[in-house]
Amino acid sequence: MNSFIYKTNQETKDLFIRKITCPGLALFLAALAVAEAPGIALVYTTGQMEALQGGKNDPLALYRAALDEYDAEVIVFSPSCDPADIAARKAMLDGVLLPGGVDVDPAFYGEEPHEKLEEVDLPLDRLQFDLLDHAREHGLPVLGICRGHQVINVFFGGSLYQDIPAQFGPIGGEAVTHRGGSKHHDITIEESTLMHALLGVTRIKVNTHHHQAVKKLGEGLRISARSDDGIVEAIEHEGDVFILGVQFHPERMRTEEPRVNALFARFVAEARALMRRRKPEGNEMHPPGNATDR
Repeated sequence: MNSFIYKTNQETKDLFIRKITCPGLALFLAALAVAEAPGIALVYTTGQMEALQGGKNDPLALYRAALDEYDAEVIVFSPSCDPADIAARKAMLDGVLLPGGVDVDPAFYGEEPHEKLEEVDLPLDRLQFDLLDHAREHGLPVLGICRGHQVINVFFGGSLYQDIPAQFGPIGGEAVTHRGGSKHHDITIEESTLMHALLGVTRIKVNTHHHQAVKKLGEGLRISARSDDGIVEAIEHEGDVFILGVQFHPERMRTEEPRVNALFARFVAEARALMRRRKPEGNEMHPPGNATDR
């Protein structure tokens, strides 16, 4: 059974569910209402999707909360979704958010697995690369966080350190513990970058939850921030479309470091601007809220 979950834009933001057995009818009804909020892809793993469908805590709740803050509407994607549903939902998108997660399969950047490589998820990789293809074709803004940042780099032809302790030596300064969980470290943000324009500082303390990192930089990308030992902490595309990746987790820092909210605010603003530019053409229609299988 296909279901579309619609979330209102009212202050209460009550959720209600329409269960429709006919997929064609569901898509038709979804296309009847044009949302004022931009539709943002949020990509769940198969396991995360099972938790969401099972009524458990939303595994990506912090990402949703950040998008909700700026009145974006989440459109759920997962490798477990029916291909026809994925195709239909792609047509609703104004932006793509790629969250943190497992390692990227090194086959996508032409390397054999290192002995320190951890869990990979090929269906997830393929889905996220497909969404990036769609975003590039339609000029959609993209925000990548942790794994998502790494996926962006690989998509544009870059590669990764499969394990920082095993493969990376500090370029300068003291070594940084990048997989610290509750630990934090400083990063330096390059002036004249989008990151600098958004955060307004050249130094900021971030959290650290990763064991992989950008090695070879992807084509058309620039490095906008590094940690003190030289690890790439942020990348952005040099073109006109908003494409930004950060190695840290801003969705977990929004209270302690409010400046990171600017990343989500600008991303959603770019998606909203795109939605409004396309709206008069009548080519893109959006459901008034979240679309997912439940």
